[in-house]
Amino acid sequence: MAEVLIIEETDLSRGWSYLVQLCPDGPDCVPKEHTVTLSWVDHDHWTGGRVPPSKLMEKLMRILLSRVGQGDCPREIPARFDATQLRRWIAGIDELVQRGED
Repeated sequence: MAEVLIIEETDLSRGWSYLVQLCPDGPDCVPKEHTVTLSWVDHDHWTGGRVPPSKLMEKLMRILLSRVGQGDCPREIPARFDATQLRRWIAGIDELVQRGED
């Protein structure tokens, strides 16, 4: 199973920055660290403020890991990106998040 570990959460003027460690499926996985930003606007859009931002970030990263290399999703996750980028990479991500699917 893919692993997501939030190492650090930093408050920003318009949201949060997360240092996350991601490890896709596979026994030979070497975890990699990524910096992902999440705006207040995206947090409210995806959760209506009902879910803590860190829980949303975990969910988004699980969805991302389950779709790496599929469709428009890159084969290699960039070291730094904003969560809104997931809308360009993963068709239907809004519905996946709102339904609670990975």
